[in-house]
Amino acid sequence: MAPHHLWQRAREQRVPSPHLPSPHLPSPHPRAPLFGLVAGFVPMVANAGGPAMSLFLLTSGLSVLGFPGTGAWFFPIVNAVKLPFSAGLGLITPDALALDAALAPAVIAGAALGRACVQRIDQALFTRPVLAFTALSSLNLLIRYGS
Repeated sequence: MAPHHLWQRAREQRVPSPHLPSPHLPSPHPRAPLFGLVAGFVPMVANAGGPAMSLFLLTSGLSVLGFPGTGAWFFPIVNAVKLPFSAGLGLITPDALALDAALAPAVIAGAALGRACVQRIDQALFTRPVLAFTALSSLNLLIRYGS
C-alpha cells in the first residue's frame, strides 16, 4: 500500500464525523503545498487544474463538505485572475462566450445535483472515487495532449 493511502486511512480514523469538520483536523500532508502550487499554475498554462486541485484538496485534510466549498471559491478566483491574461492572449471570443452560455444550464443542473448528493456521501466512499476520477482525468489529458 502506498504511503499516501496509509496516511489517508490514518486521517479517516481520526476524523469523527464524515460530514462535519473536526476541531482537531490532522495536519495537511507534506505535499499539500506542492499540489496547491500546481493547482494554481496549471489552470493558467493548460486550463486543466481539476486533477491538481483534487489532489490538493484531498491532501489538505478537508471533509466531504469542505472539498466542493473550497473548490467553489478557488476556481472563480483563479479565473478572475486569469481573465486579463486570457483577454490579452485573444482567448475570449464571441464563439467562446456563446459556448459558455450554451453550457451554463448544464453547469447549474450539475451544481444542484451535487448539492443534493454531497451531504449524503461518506468520507471514505468519497475519497476513492475522487482519486479514481483524478487519475482518469490526468490520464486523459496525457493521452490526448501529451504527444
